[in-house]
Amino acid sequence: MVLSKRNCAFLLVFVAAVCLELYQAQHIVGRCRCPLFSSRIYRPNITDFQVYEPYPRCDSTEVILTRIKLDNSTEKLCIHPRGKIAVNLIKCWERINKEESRKMECIERMKRPEEKISED
Repeated sequence: MVLSKRNCAFLLVFVAAVCLELYQAQHIVGRCRCPLFSSRIYRPNITDFQVYEPYPRCDSTEVILTRIKLDNSTEKLCIHPRGKIAVNLIKCWERINKEESRKMECIERMKRPEEKISED
């Protein structure tokens, strides 16, 4: 059986497409957004947070806080998902049914009572 140039080119493109699909479907552990966790977090400066569920390249939940630094710039911090702050944020996030518009409720709950009084 002799393949024509056209059939050979088609076969080559097909094999390349299959190889590309197989390459992209590999499960690579350890490609998370948060390779390191921040150790110290000052709660009043937190303005936002994101909770990322496990996905194919990362097998753990990730929590990323956004805070305001002293120079009024923002900074994103990864916190350990089993830490006290992260556990409380994840519980609150699930309680509000993951509604973006209600995130501030979770941030307010996280603040200590004396911090809430000083803001009023």
